[in-house]
Amino acid sequence: MYRLKTLIIFLVIAGLSACDILEQQPQQSLPVEGGLNSVEEIQNALTGAYDRMQQWPGGDNSAQMLFGADIIAEDAFWTGSFPTYVEISEQAMTPQNGSIENHWDGAYEAINAANIIIEAIDQLESSSASQAVLDDIRGQALFIRALQHYYLVQTFAQPWRAGESNPGVPLQLQAVTGSDDFQMPSRASVAEVYSQIQSDLQTAEGLISNTVPNRATAGAATALRARIALIQQRWGDAATLSGQVIDDYTLLPSVTTYFRDELSSESIFEIENTVQDNPGASNTTMTAVYNEDSRDDIQVSSDFVAALDQIITDDQQAALDAAGLSATDTRRSELLTGTTTPEEVGQATAADNSTKYESIPNEEDNLPILRLSEMILTRAEALTENAATLAAVPQQAFDDLNQIRTRAIEVTDSNGDAASEALIEYNRADFTDKQELLDAILLERRVELAFEGHRLTDLQRRARDVRGTSWDSGILTFPIPQSQIDANDNIQQNPAYQ
Repeated sequence: MYRLKTLIIFLVIAGLSACDILEQQPQQSLPVEGGLNSVEEIQNALTGAYDRMQQWPGGDNSAQMLFGADIIAEDAFWTGSFPTYVEISEQAMTPQNGSIENHWDGAYEAINAANIIIEAIDQLESSSASQAVLDDIRGQALFIRALQHYYLVQTFAQPWRAGESNPGVPLQLQAVTGSDDFQMPSRASVAEVYSQIQSDLQTAEGLISNTVPNRATAGAATALRARIALIQQRWGDAATLSGQVIDDYTLLPSVTTYFRDELSSESIFEIENTVQDNPGASNTTMTAVYNEDSRDDIQVSSDFVAALDQIITDDQQAALDAAGLSATDTRRSELLTGTTTPEEVGQATAADNSTKYESIPNEEDNLPILRLSEMILTRAEALTENAATLAAVPQQAFDDLNQIRTRAIEVTDSNGDAASEALIEYNRADFTDKQELLDAILLERRVELAFEGHRLTDLQRRARDVRGTSWDSGILTFPIPQSQIDANDNIQQNPAYQ
């Protein structure tokens, strides 16, 4: 990616910001006569589109959207000095927040890069270029467009459950390469945005032939569809779609391997960072904000430590004690520090740091966008919800839940040797009703996917309060950047910030 970056900047979107996309006059238009005229140029442009999801300034929206969703929820909180992130963590955001503006700008930059590619392919399709290659590129561009619209509607609009007709975000489906292309779009509804995302993903599924997880794959498109089906409580679709993905990937034996050996068999889609090519700004990566040897801006909350303490139930612990066995959750022992004696930090109680992101000083940890663990827990939840009663829940839901548990929890005997994991596995008799099983699945999901940007969405789709704030409160929805309100009379501000 690094060796093509300069070429892409001059070929496609040099300096073309998302602010510009929604303003009347661009600061800079496409600086290439005739646009993209060959498969090679379009392939290079696709590299540039991926780069826009990674790069700072403005383009590192993916990392910021992940940790922004973390610090506004309950498992982590911001202790650093950046006032823009303090606002997010304190649920006290303003339309002038520069980091929030970067979220918006970066997403629309990536969307515009994808649109440029899609339109260039349309102009080449009658040529002798390989149709299979062009189809694959188009599918990847559609995935990028869908993923960025997904992040935008999740962040800047009310949750799906609060109402499908609520204002979403502007749908940007045409390329902006010069002043004649600029429009003043209004906000599509939440339902309309999700409908477009679904359409892009379904088309992408049938086009993508790539199989490398640092680029969009057909499996990545299906996985994002499964996530959306879960958000929309389409339980049957969520179970079916996640099941299709699960069959094509392999869960690794250790919880640490996914975070240390990137692009593994468990990875569905990651945004890649390398020593040579990473955002290059020490305040914008997951490594920088989470790792105690870097900026150390995000601390793990005592609420999350309390959740960890519930993973092994009292009955399971009693059975382990009676058998002379010990159990250790490696998500605690291997991926967290300082969780035994939380200390007061600022206004919250901290349990130190997550160590999922450990690449110091090179900031080369990949961003975990879609991975197999999420799909396994998605299927478990969807199968359980789709059943009328506990007795009707398919055995697959229990198997999925236990697969995540037995991978994470090490059971040993008095000599420290591995012992049977049966005592920490769940079976139907452990629950009195379906809700108890759902609670166990959701707890497992909270711990397994912690610090990857999931918690806020999981709370809102379940209509659960977020640190004492109602799940549908407007203060949990990011404000539309003031620059957009000032530039576009057709775009309305979210009510909490009017």
